Amino acid sequence: MTLRRTFLTLVACSALLSVTPLALAAESAQDFVKAKQTVLLTLVKQGKPPAEVDKVFNEVLDYRALAEAALGDHWAGRTDAEKEEFTSLLSQLVRNSYRKNLKKTLGYDIAYKGAEKAKDGEVVHTVATNTKDAREEPLTIDYVVRGQGDAKRIIDVVTEGSSMVGNYRSSFNRIMKKGGFQDVLQRMRKKVASGSSGAD
Repeated sequence: MTLRRTFLTLVACSALLSVTPLALAAESAQDFVKAKQTVLLTLVKQGKPPAEVDKVFNEVLDYRALAEAALGDHWAGRTDAEKEEFTSLLSQLVRNSYRKNLKKTLGYDIAYKGAEKAKDGEVVHTVATNTKDAREEPLTIDYVVRGQGDAKRIIDVVTEGSSMVGNYRSSFNRIMKKGGFQDVLQRMRKKVASGSSGAD
């Protein structure tokens, strides 16, 4: 092998070695959820202020997707200003709900059971087992993740088969039938002001 061919071979091998770790480093949906959940649980366990926890929530949740799915068929008819306020209010309700659930699972062991493709992205399956009460049935908590790379975000959380987005949508539909969209916003404002996580 000539000196030139040897040099080119070394360059090619070097290039392959530099690319392979990047390819292997691609974060899976499960890796994403596990990493973010670990950070969030640590912050909550340490009693960090809500503002600090919210910074991580902003890296985890797709508020726009949550808002559009929660409002369902009523989304398209809303003005940009209404969509913006609704999304802002819902994001606060969701963070309150998520934060409360994190506190509830501090005494649980979380096992990650893999992920599967779904209509809206990937579903990461987890099972939470109470470490203090072995008689309590384990809880299944699934996270619906959409996006690639740094754009990965959670767009729904399903606990024991109950969808967070679905629950919000049912509540909003019920309010819309009685009082319309402005009643939805008014109730959400009151819930946010009281620190609640519900919709009605």
